[in-house]
Amino acid sequence: MARSPQLIDFLKQELRAQGVTYKTLAQQLSLSESTIKQMFSAKNFSLRRMDQICEILGIELTDLLARYDAREPKMEQLTLENERRLISDIPLLIVAYCVTNHWSMEDIMRNYDLGETECIRCLAQLDRMRMIELLPENKVKLLISKNFQWHKNGPIEQFFRTEVQARFFSGSFKSQDSLHLVKLGDLSDKSIAQIIERLNSVGELYEELSKEDRRQPFDQRFGSSMVIAIRKWEFDAFKDYLKA
Repeated sequence: MARSPQLIDFLKQELRAQGVTYKTLAQQLSLSESTIKQMFSAKNFSLRRMDQICEILGIELTDLLARYDAREPKMEQLTLENERRLISDIPLLIVAYCVTNHWSMEDIMRNYDLGETECIRCLAQLDRMRMIELLPENKVKLLISKNFQWHKNGPIEQFFRTEVQARFFSGSFKSQDSLHLVKLGDLSDKSIAQIIERLNSVGELYEELSKEDRRQPFDQRFGSSMVIAIRKWEFDAFKDYLKA
């Protein structure tokens, strides 16, 4: 199985935690104890064998992988230099967006005018930035935390405001799968705090559904953007009438 040796070590820890010895494992798999020891020493498992061991432990292989991934430290923020690198290299920005939304390299090349050499260059760059780990056959393992954030008023946010935001809001919001909601009114600080709390919940829902939809076939997932904003603000025309 094409997984890192650290995963095999983690599996050994799971065996010890449940009190499963090599001898017991050998009996369950109808193998000799020496064969089991050699497997763990060489750290070379087939997917089928790994699945069999997980079954003995009473866990799913996906659960084992999730536990292993959860132990590894995740990146919560890029350096400012790497944010600038992203916006200065549009192919790199495209590939970064795609892989963080669980696109394969084949998906990227099918939807963008990027060749294999260019995609691999971008993936290698993202690997050096520690956003991903580039695995054999150009598979990708994400290294960013679920709490990953861009720098406040950093290069990415500035790029969004100047290059993306105006175009986004100038588009049509007439279809049933879109919404452009504008509300104007006077609110107290307490009410604004309640609105912000609700909007944060909507943002969390967006992230949860995005994760769930990764299981959907690629052709049933669509690029979408949601912008939520609220701040104390007045029309410029009103400011002329404010008392000093």
